Amino acid sequence: MRWPDANGSQMLKSAIETETETGTRPDVFDLVYHLKDDVRLWAKAEMELAQLELRDLRSRAIRGLVLVIVGFAAAFCTLVILSQAAIALLTPYVENAGYAALIVAIALICVAALCMLGLRRAATWDTESMFFRWLRQRPSPTGFQ
Repeated sequence: MRWPDANGSQMLKSAIETETETGTRPDVFDLVYHLKDDVRLWAKAEMELAQLELRDLRSRAIRGLVLVIVGFAAAFCTLVILSQAAIALLTPYVENAGYAALIVAIALICVAALCMLGLRRAATWDTESMFFRWLRQRPSPTGFQ
């Protein structure tokens, strides 16, 4: 049996309350019917909660992606400008601008390699969120890594 609670939503009376009001035990079929309704309401509430969580996660991911794209664009522009400045500074000390560009390119490759090595260590994190648990490293079947 349903009655409105303080918030105006509908809630189910428990089997004990039904028994004490009528003085008889509730029918098993009524209990199963109420259980079916409770499970349906619970599943609906869980789906709504999951949708809200995914909506929040999606908005945070989009914001993060925009910030990453802007950051990479700014870093790329800075790298180009600094490379041109380094080439201009090295040109008087080497035979021509081509050799200066080669020296700057080799230096940038070394910096990129060091960043990639550091990124491997920085990219590991503890997966606390249920959504990201599938990203964690799984142990190899042989036991060796």
